[in-house]
Amino acid sequence: MYAFILSMWVAKKIIEGKVRSYSPKFISPEEADLVLATPQL
Repeated sequence: MYAFILSMWVAKKIIEGKVRSYSPKFISPEEADLVLATPQL
């Protein structure tokens, strides 16, 4: 699920609030931080 959320973030399909809402159910809080630290295109 991390890879999917990351690809959606990079493609600007989801916003920060949505990424954070996936934690801790689908990804860990640390993974959410890593996604948000990744630059979007």
